[in-house]
Amino acid sequence: MTTGENTVGDVFSAGAEQFHHWSPVLWDPIGAATAAVAAPAVGESVLDACCGAGASALPAARAVGPAGRVDAVDLAAGLLAIGERRAREEGLENIRFHRHEVTSWPVPGAGYDVVMCALGVFFFPDMDRDSAALTRMLRPGGRFVVTVWEKGALGGWQSALVGAVETERHLPRPPQRDQLARIDTADTLAAWLTDLGGSEPRVGRRRFDAPLSPDTAWTLATGSGTRRMLDGLSPDAVERVRAEFTARLTANEVTDLDVRVLTGTARFSG
Repeated sequence: MTTGENTVGDVFSAGAEQFHHWSPVLWDPIGAATAAVAAPAVGESVLDACCGAGASALPAARAVGPAGRVDAVDLAAGLLAIGERRAREEGLENIRFHRHEVTSWPVPGAGYDVVMCALGVFFFPDMDRDSAALTRMLRPGGRFVVTVWEKGALGGWQSALVGAVETERHLPRPPQRDQLARIDTADTLAAWLTDLGGSEPRVGRRRFDAPLSPDTAWTLATGSGTRRMLDGLSPDAVERVRAEFTARLTANEVTDLDVRVLTGTARFSG
């Protein structure tokens, strides 16, 4: 998967520590909510696609217990290292982190009971084709669980960041925004899961409180996919972007991150 010169994995790996700074208040709550919807049972097998630092993989590993297994797959080596460290600290021996292109991941046995992908499908080069590849990794009757940003989420933070970067360079519209726009409401996400071949689609909405300061806002900007916006800018230009970003957040009184997500699930016949 590529975004311009750098792969998605490169971008997230470069900002791994900044990404993990947000784990307690952002990524971990979203991951826990995703795993709760997936509801893996004791002894089940789980594939966590685009697993990042383990936000959804770790609660899944706790749920399936020693008799179960979790394969956590991502391209960002820096995030995988954090996930491995967290698993060791918890003593979880039923989870493995793998650096691999997830759509070509070799499926064990008859397939997984659950395939999860939290905030990842819209980064795929072809969201429909590559998500369909994930569903084929399920055993018959297995569950596919996807979490995406709800329409309008992150709005104040994102608008301030885009506006600040555009004072230094032109920003083409990234393809992941168009892909996300196709599935960012409950109805469109449910319809998309049906179009993929899923049955019994269900979509739930969650909102989280995430206070925002200029410093934490910048940490998120440099520790997520938006880091790509800064690629190629000189250090002085990056500092100007940061100053402009802070000024816009302050002027617009953006003191909270608008965290709203949708989690959809459906069963697939395999």
